[in-house]
Amino acid sequence: MSSPLLHPGSPLLAVLLRRVEGLLGVIAALTLFGLMMLTCVDVVGRYFFSRPLPGGFELTELAMGALIFTSLPLVTMRRQHVRVDLIDHIVPASIRVVQQTLLDVVAAVCMGAIAWRLWVRAADMALAGETTATLQIIVYPLVYYMAAMAFVTTALILMLAWADAFAARTSRATHS
Repeated sequence: MSSPLLHPGSPLLAVLLRRVEGLLGVIAALTLFGLMMLTCVDVVGRYFFSRPLPGGFELTELAMGALIFTSLPLVTMRRQHVRVDLIDHIVPASIRVVQQTLLDVVAAVCMGAIAWRLWVRAADMALAGETTATLQIIVYPLVYYMAAMAFVTTALILMLAWADAFAARTSRATHS
């Protein structure tokens, strides 16, 4: 018997995922709003006052990193990644479920590797005291955040793989 939290249809898991989705959505929206304001201030300063925002490019780079890695779990939960379905129409439905499970596992391995490398890179940056060139902003906390979001994405992909495997098992049981 599986734990209620790990069961794909678990109400507890659904509530947890909705809360995570809401929190990450707010963080992504605030980051995007900040990025929009930063761009507006930089453009107005550049074209109307001939004074661009000092470090505007650095702040944009940091905000983009935060936005992308905050959005990864959201896109993953909703299964909104870009897909190329060249052979889906010729693959039988029963095999498609297994195919999706295998693809989830491959994606989880890849995302886990990215998360691990980001974590290692953040540790290296912290030891070296690495900062941005102009504003001297310490970068490693953002890279740790990016790694954490990549780990969260990995966990979500594994949950989706579990749900797909459960669906495949249920599908086989009903067809037998």
